[in-house]
Amino acid sequence: MNKKWAAALVTGATDGIGCAVAHRLAGLVDTLLIHGRYPTSLMELAASLAPANPGTTIIPLKADLASLAEVRYMINRVCGSLDRLDILVNNAATAGIYPRTLSADGHEMTLQVNYLAPVMLTAGLFPLLTTPAHSRIVNVVCSPQRNVKLRWHDMSLEHRYHPVTAYAQSKLALTLHTAGLADILADSSCSAVSVDPGTADTKLHRRAFGWPAGPVAAAADCVLYAITASTGVKGSYFEQQLRTEPPTEHSSPHAQRHLDRITANMLNIHLPWVDMVYSPLTKTPAS
Repeated sequence: MNKKWAAALVTGATDGIGCAVAHRLAGLVDTLLIHGRYPTSLMELAASLAPANPGTTIIPLKADLASLAEVRYMINRVCGSLDRLDILVNNAATAGIYPRTLSADGHEMTLQVNYLAPVMLTAGLFPLLTTPAHSRIVNVVCSPQRNVKLRWHDMSLEHRYHPVTAYAQSKLALTLHTAGLADILADSSCSAVSVDPGTADTKLHRRAFGWPAGPVAAAADCVLYAITASTGVKGSYFEQQLRTEPPTEHSSPHAQRHLDRITANMLNIHLPWVDMVYSPLTKTPAS
């Protein structure tokens, strides 16, 4: 069977939407990297994927996104295993935590897991993502983000903290980041999209919200649609399987670059796509 892509990475693959996406992608790629927090869950997932997809190499990646050192370790492992990455699905997330909790890196925990870690992972894997003729970064977001605004001077929510606000703001930051990245990558071989797959009956949803939700399979189908759909809308944003214009505030280059500066400072890293604002990446003939 001819595979559609050489390699894909799904974070938060051991449960919920990520697990369903991993099962859908396994038959479409030569190499599938599955990320999770717990070794036992990772081994169980790998054991279920391998027999049904004998032509696919499954690589488990254990990392706790609450630790940036573990994110760096995961980046090094991926870069040591691959010379290209066609698909990156940043799906891993945590519900807002009460009381307010800081990571060992000093960041509000929800912001680190849901926003800072995915951006750091994307930055670290950027050379692999810009190698294929066509690659895509898919960031999974959510509808509650529409009810909040970024607190530019209090991203870690030291004041007026609420777990739902923390979750919504982290996803809003990820959406704004994706819109800016999509704009920068518009003329390159790599694309970036956000997808709100709708509410799904996952552990995270039950913990954070509790109201009835749709099937996980339907949400996973929305993520797969975002992976495969053609681009064309500036800052492509999908509400389930409907491509829409992102909220107006996400289209502000000033806000996007300001978020990049804040993020780079919080992570203490260089964001490679910032260079492309002044030196655009050309399309590569690699296949």
